Amino acid sequence: MAKQFEGPILPFLRLDAAAALSKFRQVQDQLRMAILRGHLRAGTRLPASRVLAQELGLSRQTLVRVLENLKAEGFLEARQGAGTFVSAALPPQSPKPRFAPAEGDAPPRLSRIGALSRSVSAEIGQMEQKPFLPNQPALDRFPFAVWRKCWNAVTRGGRAAMGYGDVAGELMLRQRIAEYLALHRRDSCDPEQIVITPGGHAAFTLAALALADPGDGIWFEDPGPVTTSNLFRTLGLRLCPVEVDSDGMDVAGAVARHPDARLAFVMPSRHHPLGVTLSLPRRLALLEWARVNDTWIIEDDYDSEFRYDGAPLPSMRSVDSHGRVIYAGSFSKALYPGIRVGYLVLPPQLVGAFRNLSALIHRSVPVETQLALAEFIGGGHFASHLRRMRSLYAERREIFQQAGRIALGGLARVDCSESGLNALAWLEDGRDDRTAHRAARDAGLQCYPLSDYAIVTPGPGALILGYAGVPTERMTPYLSRLAEALSRQ
Repeated sequence: MAKQFEGPILPFLRLDAAAALSKFRQVQDQLRMAILRGHLRAGTRLPASRVLAQELGLSRQTLVRVLENLKAEGFLEARQGAGTFVSAALPPQSPKPRFAPAEGDAPPRLSRIGALSRSVSAEIGQMEQKPFLPNQPALDRFPFAVWRKCWNAVTRGGRAAMGYGDVAGELMLRQRIAEYLALHRRDSCDPEQIVITPGGHAAFTLAALALADPGDGIWFEDPGPVTTSNLFRTLGLRLCPVEVDSDGMDVAGAVARHPDARLAFVMPSRHHPLGVTLSLPRRLALLEWARVNDTWIIEDDYDSEFRYDGAPLPSMRSVDSHGRVIYAGSFSKALYPGIRVGYLVLPPQLVGAFRNLSALIHRSVPVETQLALAEFIGGGHFASHLRRMRSLYAERREIFQQAGRIALGGLARVDCSESGLNALAWLEDGRDDRTAHRAARDAGLQCYPLSDYAIVTPGPGALILGYAGVPTERMTPYLSRLAEALSRQ
């Protein structure tokens, strides 16, 4: 005897009015997947189309079309005078969650890179948008109306933005970036030296693949950004941790301990997370190491746009006279993370290889986004936005420092570097920063423990706090909440 459906509606059917798919497609796809996953077994009778239509708020004609399509696909069958059933010809299946491995299945055989990727974290931008989330720009101050006008201006009525683009990136955008770097970073380059990438990490990936083999060493500042160190590990590079002090990366120590490294990854304008800058003597020493040893420097120009005491520092590339620096920039912090546009400025001898490799891996960054960004920069909107954000973040930084010293007195020492979007709260009395992080999270706040960024041995405990995305009127209440959370540790 066929199994009867006992409820007034199939419980797994959930219609989402905001979804891009039509309700017709939503019902059809959900019924199909329920059968494939064993939630509707062979021989199960479905509710009448009239009942389903009434319960889902759809027309009966829509439900009849769904059932007819699934009959045509072989998932359902009609029985004269009895109704619609899951096809009896389908093999029996037990209900199981999606992607659940069958009992006794061996782990999948992966490549070396695939196996390495399973053991590291790749969470980028997955955090909830809670107060003090690090690296978070003031998204509510983004000029959405201006951005929409730029987007409409380059996409209206034409098909030029609908095809594949130049594998190095649209020439218009590369020209605008070159102009921006010359004017605001004192770093001139030819647009032909620029390769556009889908974000900063894609730029780092290209550099690592093009310039190093698995097993080669890469100098990496310790502490340093977790996802970037995990990226290089996954690509098979040998991470060579280098200490960081008030003058930035300890280049002499790196030369002594890791003389055979092939690459150096450095954040000279603003180290993340410590906020220090690489001193000129160490910049010159690093460039000399690269020249003498035929090695390469990946310069991550992290947060260089947001410097509050004076003009932005010149890049390392601008003082490189031997073509050893690969400069990487992005628009994730200056505009918004989801834009996913980064770029490389390359020594001329590397351009061809990087263009080809980018074409093989990425093909091209969406042309519409590139053209809209070029229009945004060319119209002066990018420079205006940066000026407004520098002023806003400087104000929020000042309020954070003042309120933080009062609220966190006796609990943590507030340290705001002269650039960037974040501050450090160095914990007093030997407090553990991972425990403090959990306390902050339980209080509805978001931050990162500094010890998570350590490559070898964690140093003193600190919390990384983002102030740029916090409105000034909320700064003191949120800091008071953090103080209460730390006091209860």
